[in-house]
Amino acid sequence: MTAEELFRVSADKNIDEEVDKLFVYWRKHGFPNYDMNTYDKKKELDKLIKFNESGINENGDLKQTMHALGFLWNYFPHWVEVKINGESVLDNWNDDEKLRKLIRKTYNWQLKHGAGNFTINRLRQNAKVYCSKQSVSNFRPTVAKYLYNTYGNKGTVWDMSCGWGGRLLGFLASDCKKFIGTEPSTKTFTGLQKIEEDFSYVDKEVDLNCMGSEVYIPTPNSIDLCFTSPPYFDTEQYAEEETQSFKKFPSVDKWVDGFMRQTIKNCYIGLKDDGYMIINIANTGKHKNLEDDTIRVAQEEGFYLHDMNRLILSSISGKGVKYEPVFIFRKTLTNI
Repeated sequence: MTAEELFRVSADKNIDEEVDKLFVYWRKHGFPNYDMNTYDKKKELDKLIKFNESGINENGDLKQTMHALGFLWNYFPHWVEVKINGESVLDNWNDDEKLRKLIRKTYNWQLKHGAGNFTINRLRQNAKVYCSKQSVSNFRPTVAKYLYNTYGNKGTVWDMSCGWGGRLLGFLASDCKKFIGTEPSTKTFTGLQKIEEDFSYVDKEVDLNCMGSEVYIPTPNSIDLCFTSPPYFDTEQYAEEETQSFKKFPSVDKWVDGFMRQTIKNCYIGLKDDGYMIINIANTGKHKNLEDDTIRVAQEEGFYLHDMNRLILSSISGKGVKYEPVFIFRKTLTNI
């Protein structure tokens, strides 16, 4: 049987037999990660540069677009290994029963909504929903571009927890001139370095540092904007290295005081007067005070809460729209 025949979906076929065939195929070929050969790197960045971000903010809601998301995952194939609440997409993919259920759900989805083919992209998207209670997500580069151009003063920005490169790519498309990044995961850091290398032709300065934001001390009064989405304590465990903040600070109280507070202190040191610090963080089912703790610590360290936007998160599981707060703080001596 050819691959074309194997991936052809039809209500006339016996679904049990088709699931068995597809199960054997995917067990042989492994998880279908993203393929860089299907992307043109320069075109991906050019689309971001040309994107008009002025419509992103609608009455405080930051709208999402899908620009460059699939492309960026090519740099971080280990995203499937990241444990969220104790399990990863790959853990569940490797469970025979769960893989069979995933294939069946995807086959049925294609029968109802597809164009007659069992597609790799739909299988991968469904794996994020059905192979894990939750999967990692990337910060939308278009939203990052909007925030850089609105608060970055065309100057120097520091992404305290670089993660999956969405903010780095957004910076490359923005008006800002210098990007400082800190990221303790060595696998993730390698991906960020590859992004820097691939876009070295862009006339901007990128300074990446393989370390946590709590230990990076910036040059005083040198930064226009500090902007990140930090780990939500131990909700997403990006690596097992001892440099991970949930490893260094093993309780939420220690994490807030040891990681979050020290990061915010370092932002205060590095920011110019009246510079901005933007933090996207949300409460979780396990940790219900992360938002209030972030505001409290930032205010205790000298920041004023200038504004709060709501980041719209996409839902591929049909559960409606989800929002996360984006706190916009200002380093200022007066409440303006």
